[in-house]
Amino acid sequence: MEQKVIVYDPVLCTGCMRCMTTCSTYNNGATSFSKSRIHIMRHEGHAITRMDEEDDLIFQALTCQQCDKPYCLYFCPAHAIERNTQTGATVINYDKCIGCRMCMVGCPFGAMRYDSKKLQVFKCQLCDGDPQCVKMCPQEALKFLAKGQANLPKIDRLARKIVELKPTMAVEVAVAEVSHVRT
Repeated sequence: MEQKVIVYDPVLCTGCMRCMTTCSTYNNGATSFSKSRIHIMRHEGHAITRMDEEDDLIFQALTCQQCDKPYCLYFCPAHAIERNTQTGATVINYDKCIGCRMCMVGCPFGAMRYDSKKLQVFKCQLCDGDPQCVKMCPQEALKFLAKGQANLPKIDRLARKIVELKPTMAVEVAVAEVSHVRT
């Protein structure tokens, strides 16, 4: 069985936030946008539009990309993140999670969240292979597709480049700062 992932279409999204409500209720028993594993971010165009123009609203989803090489898994010193062999999702073993947030550092997409009451991280775990957010999206802006249909190889390559460039960029900045001080 090919691994499936949540795919978001910003053209269809109206920003109703039903996916966030469903996610937080399903995973926590109560509605709380801060506890949702998917976040719909709203970008407003009024900062760059004239007063007589209509604002363009753009919505973007932020959720776990279920990477082929999940850096959250590699960054976790407690080995609390593992791949679910049935769903293909990277999941958190809460008996092992120590709340150090190193996985948050490793995630190039910012999909890891932190629960300050439980002192542990959380992320999308695909609702055991049946994502509730996808079911409840009235516009069908969320779909649960096989990775091959989801264009994720490109996203995985991007994630690897971001992680690979982080140390290089830090060295370049440090060299530039030292060069600037010497001149």
